Amino acid sequence: MTFVNGDLQARFMTRVRGLDPQRCLAIPVDVGKAVAVALVADHYGEIIVAPFEFALTEDGFAVLSAAITRAQHDRGALIVRVGVEAAGHYHRTLVARLQAASLEVVELNPRAVKDARGQQLLRTLKNGARDCGAMAELLIRGSGRPPQCRDEALVEQAAWVAHRRSKVAAQVVLGNQIHGQLDLIFPGLTGCFAHGLEAASLRVLIRDLPDPDRVRRLGVEGVMRFVRRRGVHMTRPKAEQVVRAAHAALRLPSTERRAPLVVLAADWALFEALDQQIRDATTQLAALLPKTPAGVLLGIPGVGILTASSYGAAIGDPTRYANAAAAYRASGLVPISYESAGHARSRTGISREGSVELRRAIIELGRGVGLHHPDFITYRRQLLARGKPPLVALIAVAHRTHRLAFAMPRSQRPFDADRWARAVAGHRHPTDEQARHGDTPAFGGPPARRDLPAQHTLTHAEVLSN
Repeated sequence: MTFVNGDLQARFMTRVRGLDPQRCLAIPVDVGKAVAVALVADHYGEIIVAPFEFALTEDGFAVLSAAITRAQHDRGALIVRVGVEAAGHYHRTLVARLQAASLEVVELNPRAVKDARGQQLLRTLKNGARDCGAMAELLIRGSGRPPQCRDEALVEQAAWVAHRRSKVAAQVVLGNQIHGQLDLIFPGLTGCFAHGLEAASLRVLIRDLPDPDRVRRLGVEGVMRFVRRRGVHMTRPKAEQVVRAAHAALRLPSTERRAPLVVLAADWALFEALDQQIRDATTQLAALLPKTPAGVLLGIPGVGILTASSYGAAIGDPTRYANAAAAYRASGLVPISYESAGHARSRTGISREGSVELRRAIIELGRGVGLHHPDFITYRRQLLARGKPPLVALIAVAHRTHRLAFAMPRSQRPFDADRWARAVAGHRHPTDEQARHGDTPAFGGPPARRDLPAQHTLTHAEVLSN
């Protein structure tokens, strides 16, 4: 039996078919930071309990539970389904508490809630009660997905991946600020080094010798000794380059450099603290990875601990999705499809509707494998030679890599290079279809927009090694 909204709706409608709609209850909950709004309705859409607020505390949960129990008793309810809008992390404690109370809970996508509110011509008139009304419509139609169930290792992996990603993002912002401060204090210093703030000798200079006047006084030999005493080797050509930059720098008066030097020292201490937290998170992920389904991905050329951990955390339970195509759609990397009355727009971007974490993880996976596996390197070069934009080629490689990686955690079979080579030789997928990410008819060409949502979660050194 086929339903408009797929298998989830089919399973739900099988349960409610033939039941009295007055005895089937939908309880939408719009979650905020400290309070939530809920109502209780039946499947006719009749409101049994008017919208009410409750605190996201145990006392507040008791208020919600009492309202549900009262409605169950009044209607002799046969099915009670609670829908919670997935609002960042705020909903997670409430979902866990509802599950502990043995209530059926589903999560509703915020975009779906907004669209449902728009169908009622209330898109720009948002409040808790209206959101609950839109969510009730979704619940009655059978929308909503059960919350993801993760074992302890997957929960820890997801937490450490998120922690590490946030620290990398903070370090990137702070690094930009440090670059700006150095442009005032010691213009030209960072230009002597090719890889941003990664060089060990540059870090010594920023921490202990950021003053161009001192560098000029020390000279080449003095700078080399200064850095060597702090356990770092600096080559003579690099020292000469730094000293030349100190001589050429347009310097602020010493009185105007004092305050920026103090600020730089404070920011650099914070930068190094973030560095340590990133290293600690990486260590934790390395220890956790073998305990998770994604550990098997380490056999793929170009996939390291960080890439495998990000992908594993984003996928979660590998049985959560029916197949690789379903997971890819959930990432929002599929092309936008727009067709009406037999006419279709041929040049579109990606949908961006889905999990940002999964989208980034798939892109990172494709980037790593596309730089290390000969077949994927060749595939990417073929796409570029045919005129595909670099980002479109990268997403196509990521799609292909995802199809390989998705199967491995489910089967727990390690990567077999010979088997992969035989599969590629015996069944090559149409390049056009892969370049368009596989799920749309091949009218016209590839996406024209360069909609790559990848925000780096690896440092420069880790990109080279991972």
